Amino acid sequence: MNIKNSTALRTHLCGDMRAENIGQVVTLCGWVGRRREHGEHLAFLDLRDFSGIVQCVVDNTVDVRSEWVIRVTGKVQARPGGTVNANIPTGEVELAECKIEVLNNAEPPPFPIDQRGDDVDENVRLKFRYLDIRRERMQKNLRLRAAINSAIRKSMESQGFTEIETPLLMPSTPEGAREFLVPSRNEPGSFYALPQSPQLWKQLLMVAGMDRYYQIAKCLRDEDLRADRQYEFMQLDAEMSFVDKDDVIAMISTAVIAAAKAATGSEPPPIERMTWHEAMNIYGIDKPDLRFAMTLVELTSVFAATEFKAFASAESIKAI
Repeated sequence: MNIKNSTALRTHLCGDMRAENIGQVVTLCGWVGRRREHGEHLAFLDLRDFSGIVQCVVDNTVDVRSEWVIRVTGKVQARPGGTVNANIPTGEVELAECKIEVLNNAEPPPFPIDQRGDDVDENVRLKFRYLDIRRERMQKNLRLRAAINSAIRKSMESQGFTEIETPLLMPSTPEGAREFLVPSRNEPGSFYALPQSPQLWKQLLMVAGMDRYYQIAKCLRDEDLRADRQYEFMQLDAEMSFVDKDDVIAMISTAVIAAAKAATGSEPPPIERMTWHEAMNIYGIDKPDLRFAMTLVELTSVFAATEFKAFASAESIKAI
């Protein structure tokens, strides 16, 4: 029994089943992925939870269907020769002699759970968000986000930062974006503002002597939507006392590298530094993508004698 994953209803996770479990009687809980009939007497069920899929051999009379929630107790056995599935970690084994308990039945889902949702209408995905998040890719995204947040927290705390949650209801502040306003019940005609950022609070913390503060903060801005900006978003927010810009860059860079390592599984190279002028002169943009060697080449001298007016009057001519 895996003590870490054992609960009152299950002894193991579906994705934990391996050859070393052969001969064990286990109890698993999850969703029915697919059902495949095998002759008149047997059927194969793919039982799925967040950890993976395992095949269960059941009597054909067992009435369970796609996305039903079930509990299965069975004996782990090796798959017969020629039926091993090398594409999944549990592909060497299956559950036999299965006892099925239906925890909840379900209607047929409006879109496939075991496929990407690119072809599904976005409104349908949002209406059935609980089904959309049930898909493997969506769960991986959420778990990746959690791993990155955890890595950032560990990095910031190792550098002496204290995580402090600041208020969400606050006075309106003269920042650059439009604010969301919340009416006050106790003071009719008065409003709270939802924070565009925790700027006001972190400055108070520095005055109070907290020295180094951070949080993974929720910010809200009533602005037009962009590819990289929603009405509400999360950001690593930090403030520190008695430092210069190099200290700030070094500390935040350490957190960014920790986040990248959590996301990719490998140590990224040191973050390159360049001035704004260098970026504009070499790449023509203040946030270049260094994965592509698309640098600007100085061509002013080449066009020095041109009669083309657009170039003739230019002080500097560059091209990729």
